[in-house]
Amino acid sequence: MKLYELILSDEEVQGIDAISVVGSPAMESQFIMLSEEKKVSFAKIDNEKQILLGVAMIPEKKIYRVDPDTNEEFNVFFSKETIKRASELYLKKGNQSNANLEHSKLALSGTIVESWIVEDTQKDKTALYGIDAPVGSWVVAMKIEDKEQWKLCKENGTGFSIEGMFNEKVILNKVDMDLKQLKDELVSEFKAMFAKEVKLAEWKTEDGSITLVTETEVPAIGGTISIMTPDGNVPAPIGDYILNDGTTISVAEVGIIGELSTKTEEQAPVEEMATPTSIPDVAELKNAISSMLIKFNEDLNVRFTAIETKLSAQEEESKALKTELSSTPAVTKTTVAPKSENTEVSALERFREIKKNMHQIIN
Repeated sequence: MKLYELILSDEEVQGIDAISVVGSPAMESQFIMLSEEKKVSFAKIDNEKQILLGVAMIPEKKIYRVDPDTNEEFNVFFSKETIKRASELYLKKGNQSNANLEHSKLALSGTIVESWIVEDTQKDKTALYGIDAPVGSWVVAMKIEDKEQWKLCKENGTGFSIEGMFNEKVILNKVDMDLKQLKDELVSEFKAMFAKEVKLAEWKTEDGSITLVTETEVPAIGGTISIMTPDGNVPAPIGDYILNDGTTISVAEVGIIGELSTKTEEQAPVEEMATPTSIPDVAELKNAISSMLIKFNEDLNVRFTAIETKLSAQEEESKALKTELSSTPAVTKTTVAPKSENTEVSALERFREIKKNMHQIIN
């Protein structure tokens, strides 16, 4: 199931527009009703305060949603930073009197009279009322002026739910990250099977100012040559380079040795790039590569079987969870940027695609 983080990307038009009193809050945190039976101070209160106090938003809490257009099931959550900024914008834009019942058109005569972010679970005001509000939660107190509406809220409401507009940012879940890591590892292992081991040799110029690097133990005409720099090796520019042993390396083409010479006339014959004296037997080479691939394929099958078994079990658990969650209303009403019409692909299906691709490469 996809996971989206709800974020604020355009504060001019996005944010929380209203708070609704609902019977099944997505945050699963019920408010308490502050009345003369539930006093919050030592002062004597004769009449009901008609105030609801509860959690409006909880950070990192996954909220189950279903896209009405595509029927895609997914989870959303808010970060601490987004919750804090959203609560500030809510008051800054003067939305504290925008309230309704069950996200309906029935406006309530409700006003947010208190608003704060929990910073310490033990010392926070919510602890006085037994409300479990993690650090970063947004807590509000709503006063309902109308007595009939107050009665409706007491009879039908158990918590708060927000209404607003946010953007969605896709978050890779652990299964996605594990599959990506598996794919990267397999590709790396496959490449390593045929990787050429290159041993670099270093040479100092006569004045010691330049360090040259070759891929052969001794410089050879036609071989590559680079200059070592703090940022890595770069192809040697065209020119002559005199080594500290008197050898002159002439680079006629960037990064390629063109000529080699020494100061003495009795210099040894210039070493050309090694040319194979014999060509390996093609059948023998094929057999060697085939053996490597067979062993690699056997190792893959062992790993694939273990992963596929694990993902199959997770998918069954996910189906059971979806069945359970589908009976819970998604009451956090948010408007988000339109999603693409891509069909949701399960982690098991994505894994099987990786498996298929790897076997195709090997074959």
